[in-house]
Amino acid sequence: MFDINQHRHDYFYNLATVIEGLVPEDLCDMLAQRVNAIIGANGVTHVRHHSLGTDAVSDLGGEYNHHIFKGDDIRAYLPELTAIYHSLVPLVSLVTHTDTVVSPYPLSDINIKAYPPGGGTLGLHYDTNGITVLLFLTSNQEAPLRMQIERSHPSRKAPWTEHKTIYAKKGALLIMQGRKTLHDSEPTVTEQKLSVVYNYYERHDTYRHEDFDNFVYFGIAPKTLESPTV
Repeated sequence: MFDINQHRHDYFYNLATVIEGLVPEDLCDMLAQRVNAIIGANGVTHVRHHSLGTDAVSDLGGEYNHHIFKGDDIRAYLPELTAIYHSLVPLVSLVTHTDTVVSPYPLSDINIKAYPPGGGTLGLHYDTNGITVLLFLTSNQEAPLRMQIERSHPSRKAPWTEHKTIYAKKGALLIMQGRKTLHDSEPTVTEQKLSVVYNYYERHDTYRHEDFDNFVYFGIAPKTLESPTV
């Protein structure tokens, strides 16, 4: 049973919620086969850089190692994902209590991050877009999404950080407050992990740092050179 109140609670209190079974597994398998055929033909970029992140792009300078399908790649090779992206707007709005809109940035509106076996990863960072949604095309026993959630309570003398892991499950949708939680992808070992990244915004807030895409996609160091801090 779909419990909207539980999903809203998880989104606002735990900064993320997972809706399982949103996309049929056979469709995920078909899309994954197409993704791997394109990667095998060198049809998309292999992002590989480390130690470039700064405060300017809300990144702590970790390692990036994955194949990236940018927005135009999605529209050319996997148009089904564009249809899903637009059809999810009412659901995302319902869970997040926002006037949700699709991204005005065609390079980053829809991506796929394909993490290869043997070290596929994404460095510790905050997102710049207001609402981050992941659709998992694979089920994985390794390489979870790792979140750091800042907590406080009057019964404790000092705030603390809660560490949470979320493992990919084929066909599941994760809705996350990526601006509010430091997160990364633990490196793969033997498995491939495929995550569709859907970037959404609130109608009144479509901020995206001008250096972010060059850093994330092309490994170009941000022009603003603040050192990363924890």
